Amino acid sequence: MTTEDERPRARWGLRFSPHVIPFLATIGLAWIPFQSAIVSGVFWWYGPTYRNVEFVMDEAQVNDGYPYIDGHVGDDPEVIRVSGMMVGDLVAPKGSPAETFAPGRVIRLWTSKSAPDFGVEDASVNDVPVAMRPTLPGLGAFLDALAKTAVVWVVGLWATVWTYKRFSRNYGDLQIRGTGRSMRAS
Repeated sequence: MTTEDERPRARWGLRFSPHVIPFLATIGLAWIPFQSAIVSGVFWWYGPTYRNVEFVMDEAQVNDGYPYIDGHVGDDPEVIRVSGMMVGDLVAPKGSPAETFAPGRVIRLWTSKSAPDFGVEDASVNDVPVAMRPTLPGLGAFLDALAKTAVVWVVGLWATVWTYKRFSRNYGDLQIRGTGRSMRAS
């Protein structure tokens, strides 16, 4: 039979580790240039497949705060959906508020059948209005964004290590052996 003192105890509580603050800040700050690297990397990789085409607007939907414009390119019956934004009560392509929707209105659009169609933090990589991006980013923009991401990581990890060394507790070199009541320093 075990007594109250011999039972293992569970410790409940929180431990504050100050080095977590700069580490989380590093992750948050590194995301900003990294998302630019993703977008510019797609434009650079698929650059030769992008075409500057005339997009004919057919229909616009407010879509509960996520507006979009459907249309087509030339005589192609395939429907292309462009992300939109609200300009007052009107829908316009995201990034070009001057080109509000009107049935049959023609705008210039960057599009590629080979490039993926996704967005990173509201930055689309396909079916982008030319008014928003007059020229497509290339290798230079991609390398620039990667370099900025690397600088943020290096500085952030340096700050994390510095904070750890400066503010974390150091318990010394004492080794504790044994279990329960028989603990003693050796």
